[in-house]
Amino acid sequence: MRCRYCAEYVGLFRRCCADCRTLLEVYERHRADIALSELLDRLIATGVARPKIEAVLERDPDGTGSVRDRVTADMSNRLLAAMGVPAKQTAADVRKLRERGGGTASTARPAGDAAPPRTRGSS
Repeated sequence: MRCRYCAEYVGLFRRCCADCRTLLEVYERHRADIALSELLDRLIATGVARPKIEAVLERDPDGTGSVRDRVTADMSNRLLAAMGVPAKQTAADVRKLRERGGGTASTARPAGDAAPPRTRGSS
């Protein structure tokens, strides 16, 4: 059988490899109290390769929404609750907006090696 996230061989009775399971545990442990950028920092700190981190963030093996969509829904709900608006955003709602092209905002963190923008007057 193969991992439902990264497609690595995991044996006969497992559905998830050890690396992806570690990443999912980090997500579940810190789900309620951090934003996506902090989650990415904690996922990277596990030492798991970036392609596996991206696979865990993107895949939706059980149909409840990808981890990235769930984090976005959680952040939206916290923001709405802080503004006094009833919060009811789900990962499925986020997926629909993303697939429909609901804007130019991105939930992906920019590459750490990207050069900072040039300031005016510098050559």
